[in-house]
Amino acid sequence: MLENKMISIITPAENNENYINETLESIHKQTYTDYEVLILHSDIDALKRATGEKYTEDERFKFVEVKHDLKVGRARNIGIDMARGDYIYFLDSDDYISENMLQLLSENIGQHPIIRARMKRTDFGSSFAIIMPGTNKVRMFGARKYNLIRNHSSLNFMVSKEYINSLGIRFNEEVMTFSDLTFMVPLLESIAVVPYVSEAIYFRRRRNDPINHPSLRQLPVEQRMPDLFMVYNGLKEMELSAQAERFLDNTLLNFYRKHLVVKFKDDSFIDEYFDDLAASINKISPESLQNKDRVLLNDIRAIRTNKVGIFKSLSNFHHLLRDIQKGIRTKKGRKELIYKRIFNKMDMIDNLVVFESFQGKAYSDSPKYIYEYMLKNRKGHKLVWVINKDQKIPGRPATVKRFSLKYYYYIARAKHIVSNVRMPNSYIKRKGQIYLQTWHGTPLKRLAGDMEAVHMPGTNAVRYKRNFNNETDKWDYLIAPNAYSSAIFKRAFWFNNTMLETGYPRNDVLTNDNNPVIIRSIKEKLDLPRDKKVILYAPTWRDDEYYKVGKYRFTLQLDLERLKARFGDEYIILLRMHYVVASKMDLTGLEGFAYDVSGYDDVSELYLISDMLITDYSSVFFDYANLKRPILFFTYDLEKYKDQLRGFYIDMETELPGPLLKDNDELFEAVENIDQIVADYEERYEAFYDRFCSWDDGRAAEKVVDIVFDK
Repeated sequence: MLENKMISIITPAENNENYINETLESIHKQTYTDYEVLILHSDIDALKRATGEKYTEDERFKFVEVKHDLKVGRARNIGIDMARGDYIYFLDSDDYISENMLQLLSENIGQHPIIRARMKRTDFGSSFAIIMPGTNKVRMFGARKYNLIRNHSSLNFMVSKEYINSLGIRFNEEVMTFSDLTFMVPLLESIAVVPYVSEAIYFRRRRNDPINHPSLRQLPVEQRMPDLFMVYNGLKEMELSAQAERFLDNTLLNFYRKHLVVKFKDDSFIDEYFDDLAASINKISPESLQNKDRVLLNDIRAIRTNKVGIFKSLSNFHHLLRDIQKGIRTKKGRKELIYKRIFNKMDMIDNLVVFESFQGKAYSDSPKYIYEYMLKNRKGHKLVWVINKDQKIPGRPATVKRFSLKYYYYIARAKHIVSNVRMPNSYIKRKGQIYLQTWHGTPLKRLAGDMEAVHMPGTNAVRYKRNFNNETDKWDYLIAPNAYSSAIFKRAFWFNNTMLETGYPRNDVLTNDNNPVIIRSIKEKLDLPRDKKVILYAPTWRDDEYYKVGKYRFTLQLDLERLKARFGDEYIILLRMHYVVASKMDLTGLEGFAYDVSGYDDVSELYLISDMLITDYSSVFFDYANLKRPILFFTYDLEKYKDQLRGFYIDMETELPGPLLKDNDELFEAVENIDQIVADYEERYEAFYDRFCSWDDGRAAEKVVDIVFDK
């Protein structure tokens, strides 16, 4: 047990203002109280405002001003030099520690100069850890001590400051990543064993935004690779134990296999980094290459020739073998192999345009109206539709099913791709190919880069955002329906190419076709009664209501039986589910009143025939507002949706052009008194229309085509 020994906790805090309160709270709750906290940041006044009086008034918490964007190695070195404690403990400012952390470390370090505790990764969905009962078991790491830095981090180590100074070790200040190894490797080389306390737990935050706020490990490979080469080469100049040699060599080899092999699919990447890679690879000890797989060993031998051409040929051959091995396993894989290795090598066809809407589920949305404008006004193009069902499409274009071999052929050879949702992850954007992304709604719910958490099945926030960012990097053009959306799209989609501020082509019909003749013809096509008014119910999906990847249920909260009993003489209701909702509705007993139109391709036509819209958090109301007809918001789960699932961009309480209704009673009362609702919300509706619908003038498709396609 340490007696009269102070522990200095070093916590660089730049760019972690949103998380640091949880970190400081976990320190403040420590049962061991003889500590100081050095919090390093470039704007101390702003940081103090963010943390509050509890810490600014506690003299143990010291706010240290440093230069902006200081590398973490430099910040930690400043902390070491300023520390008054007998021991140094490294803690990141977006993590937290169990209440007994410092107590357990102090009880178990004994005469050792260093001790480490257990580390767990977390999404911080739970509260702070309490003191954990148990046996206070301590393990000793000797022969396997380098396993303690497999994460290449100094976090969660407590080290004697006197011992640090006796070794003269500090963090590398030139690199952004891997700087901890320049501190930890010399430290571990100097000691025989490291005590490890399993009951003291360090909770490390999973960073869920690798694009806007990446952790050091999530930085681009192009940034981490030179850092690793510099750190590796420097440490290899030291006289190292066999353990250290093996650890460093495996660090380099694992980075090569996990990251560089993927990058080396692009020959230009090999050309740029080959010399630096070869310089490091040539330092790997022969012992570290024992028992490695043949492919890796062949790569190493080719790199060591120092001839980039030899390595490039071998790398390309290995990628071909990997593609073949992966491709032959499944039917889809074989198609993707042909797409990648054959179709993508063929010349693009300059006048070929591929259209896709909602992953081939429909002939609809803005791609439909861009297509129909081109059909009438641009005769020189070959137009192809991705459609998964047999359907008659005007102009009789070539049609292909998504993921068919013909699909891959056309997306490889088309000069233009037009889609309103993401393309498959396997899609390769070719040089010279033009990708027009129309998107499919004005955002109410938070999108992509603005989402804090992701509740969709089969993914997590990091993977979701990386995949989304890889997709948006391919977009040459993106359509915005209004200025509000344009600003959000640029940020949430990380979009830096050409924004088409034209309004949505799908809304052209709301201006051009809003007349009794067309409305009557749509009702006839749907076989709807002509003597009743129409309610359209179009809710969105819930991220957490799924039963497998890409398949969502929707639990209908609207009481259709009561609605029919009360309004069936005057109204019918159309039920339009979101395109990702796969569950079917049972409308037995509601015939002639309730109609499931989820399979009807064109929601814009449903807007035209509806006298009133009921929705929730779906973006449909932004488009429907073009018609200036009543909108009711059935938001029975508002608090959950707002606080847990997505969150909103606008204030639902004050900005929507209709009332928020929490249950069926409120909803039915609003329908009963719809004329009064219209009068009550007239002023707000006009402001909403001016903000979100002013670009829709019936000419969006024309404007988009004139910009994107050659005349």
